[in-house]
Amino acid sequence: MKNLIIGIIVLLVLWLLILPLFNINSSYLIPNVIEWATKFILPWIVLYWIIRLIKNLEKI
Repeated sequence: MKNLIIGIIVLLVLWLLILPLFNINSSYLIPNVIEWATKFILPWIVLYWIIRLIKNLEKI
């Protein structure tokens, strides 16, 4: 888990350094990516964990 967090931080820093080279405004892009993730990705993650919880409760 620690390596995953470090990897994400390194990729984020590299991404923020590379975006200006292509004239992409990261202050506009990052909030939109966060908004997109909360709308489309996080509900699927929550659903996955709810299904796992129900399956574990059924085993008891």
